[in-house]
Amino acid sequence: MKPIFVKTAVFAILFLSLSSSSVISQINQGGSMVLEFNNLFNSEVLEFGKEYTNAHGEKLTLRTLNYFISNIRLVQKDGSEYVVPQDSSYFLVKQGDKASQKITLRNLPKGEFAGISFMVGVDSIRNTMDVSRRKGALDVAGIAKGMYWQWNSGYIFFKMEGKSKSIPDSLSNNFYYHIGGFGGFQSPTINNIRTKKLIFDSSVTTDGKIPVIGINVDAAALFNYKTPIMLAKNSNVMWGQLSVNISENYISTFTLGNTGYVSE
Repeated sequence: MKPIFVKTAVFAILFLSLSSSSVISQINQGGSMVLEFNNLFNSEVLEFGKEYTNAHGEKLTLRTLNYFISNIRLVQKDGSEYVVPQDSSYFLVKQGDKASQKITLRNLPKGEFAGISFMVGVDSIRNTMDVSRRKGALDVAGIAKGMYWQWNSGYIFFKMEGKSKSIPDSLSNNFYYHIGGFGGFQSPTINNIRTKKLIFDSSVTTDGKIPVIGINVDAAALFNYKTPIMLAKNSNVMWGQLSVNISENYISTFTLGNTGYVSE
């Protein structure tokens, strides 16, 4: 009987240990954080229909500005990372939908965080996943309508549309920047998935508070940050090397804004 007693005792201790760890894990979860995306143009609050001037002196108005935010990771104060569960980590931000510009992350560990990283775009695995796994922000028949290329089997990561009289030989003066491409079978040379990492000015806590992290997106930088993009020369970009240049420009538009708290 003694060996049976020993095994039973060991099992009981192991069970209590696992249960205890589970309770601790649950206690440490439950924090929240809000990401607030502020779309700008030359540091001004962006408004559709308002005339702006880019770095090349070209006047333009915007009517569309959409982009995917995904694969969010939070940098903890000790330098480790908390990965937001992937099924809860896809969002489509639209300038025309105010509610979409505030993303609430829930069930986070309670503690201090020093920064955040996120992808602007949709990773290759989710791009090619069965449509039954692409719901919510990725539903091409719903929220993501107009943000998917049927002809190229992939999401449009960043979409900007508008008008400019600087565009020659055009009655409509329309411009279209639809940037996507995840490499692989699409084209090994076109991979416009970009990741941005932002370090907070000071750490924020999710223990008893809900931090609000402002993220500014200044669309003006798309035209000149790394590669000059002129409407007069390139008014319609959806593929090719220029789309890569534009993606390298627009990732720079994401910068840290103001940080604050809201009550739980």
